[in-house]
Amino acid sequence: MDNVQLQRDALAAEIERDLANGHLDFPTFLEVPMRIQRVLERESLSLDELVPLIEIEPVLSARVVGLANSALYAVGRQPARDLYSAILRIGMSAVRSLALVVSTAQLARAEQLGAARELASGLWEHSVDVASWSYALATKMGSVNPEQAMLAGMLHDMGQFFLLAKAAEFPDLLDRTTELSDLILMWHKPVGRAVLLALGVPVDIQDAIDDREIFGGSFPLAGLADVLFIANLAADSPNPFSLDRNPSRTGLLKAATVGIDEEEFKHITTDAAVERDRVRAVLRG
Repeated sequence: MDNVQLQRDALAAEIERDLANGHLDFPTFLEVPMRIQRVLERESLSLDELVPLIEIEPVLSARVVGLANSALYAVGRQPARDLYSAILRIGMSAVRSLALVVSTAQLARAEQLGAARELASGLWEHSVDVASWSYALATKMGSVNPEQAMLAGMLHDMGQFFLLAKAAEFPDLLDRTTELSDLILMWHKPVGRAVLLALGVPVDIQDAIDDREIFGGSFPLAGLADVLFIANLAADSPNPFSLDRNPSRTGLLKAATVGIDEEEFKHITTDAAVERDRVRAVLRG
């Protein structure tokens, strides 16, 4: 057995043990989202506690104020000049989304990922793309909260980010991306559920992420799981760990929407694509 196989088995054993014990050893890239969650869990939530936490992260601070002053939120309003007013304007779901955008971007640029950085970068682009589509579709549908949809889009593959960060402790495995991809595809769903639970993600968002590969088949889109389903297939940036590529995803989208008025669906998705481009530009900074 070569060293890569030994490291793969060691990582798999660690994941299995942690899941069985109900305790995940969280990597550093999730420190900021976890700290924000701990503040949000307090019954008497105060911005006086949350703002200093965000202020020590200059990139996140800039993104929060930038989003509050973007065309998504600032139309007809005075500019938000501080974090207090910015957070009040965009809401907690958007703050959590931006914390995940910044944290996962830092992971994707981490030198210790070596050959896996390309996978991490692709996963980040895909997540931002799905989050942007989710926000845009929710805005057009009116049946789902757009900020919650954006958060769900950023979270939907969080198990894969977690496993990439854990794999950084196994450098030989990082150089064999096929073996790494196989391991991530095997474990990302149970790990993702554990991460969502630890992050205190609302149950309805957890359920929608679990059901994101099942389409209800109705239009307008009835719920968050349907929004995630269409957002995943519409995204230009494919998940680097997915076996589905653009032609396949296009075929799946057409098959899933058989029976839905084609012109109405095209009109909605065309409008949503414009909104998605605006959201993606803001999230990507």
